[in-house]
Amino acid sequence: MNFIDIHCHLLPNIDDGSKDIERSIEQLKDMESHGVKELYLTSHYFRGHYQYSRDEYDKKVKNLQEAAAAAGISITLRPGFEVFVQTGIVDDIKEKSLTLGDSDYVLIESELNGLPDDFYANVYPILRAGYKPILAHAERYVSVMRKPSQARDLIQRNIHIQTNAGALLGLYGDKVRKTAWTLVENGWTHFVASDDHVRSDYGFYPKACALLRERVDEYTANLLCYEFPAAIAKNEEVPFTYVKIEKPRIKQRRSFWEKVFG
Repeated sequence: MNFIDIHCHLLPNIDDGSKDIERSIEQLKDMESHGVKELYLTSHYFRGHYQYSRDEYDKKVKNLQEAAAAAGISITLRPGFEVFVQTGIVDDIKEKSLTLGDSDYVLIESELNGLPDDFYANVYPILRAGYKPILAHAERYVSVMRKPSQARDLIQRNIHIQTNAGALLGLYGDKVRKTAWTLVENGWTHFVASDDHVRSDYGFYPKACALLRERVDEYTANLLCYEFPAAIAKNEEVPFTYVKIEKPRIKQRRSFWEKVFG
């Protein structure tokens, strides 16, 4: 199975991901061996913490692309960002084109201890500007763990959802694992990505996609790990709803008079 990973921190020396280009190249080799065809280099962008110019970012991308080509790696490396949602962040998105590749999709994140009360108020201007926000690792937010249907509510507000592969395997703990599978089984996630920070080998990502095939089906695994991610580069619409949950019909007992008179 081929994969497109829309969330990783492989670009060296820009955030809390890869520490040097040599590690990035080794990880890219591992990714390629596991079937990754395209990769979005989604460095954190967080005002006051991980903040940089677009020129600085683009130079790092070019250096990694050249080093990867020299190493014989054929993975397509695309620019991207993981943008922390703050008041007025839409201005940074516009000014620096903080999107996934040349698309209108924007990978966003917020406070893990729970989506703040003003979260949607700050996302709404992003939507109004024509962007398509994707909430990163939704299963890791405390508020979503407490009430997984919050993900459904966000989808109904035109926000796509991304789930971490490691969450499906229990790498963030059992509560996050259960939440991640709840999102998957209800169709409340659109992308499964690695969120790789180059701290271990890459085998967990294809393992999670294989588990999706086993626990759900091959069709869904392909949607979340390849088909929907592939739509981003083409700036095609990813459907907000793609799963229909049908509850079993409970046969009601007929009353005495219904039995007699039909």
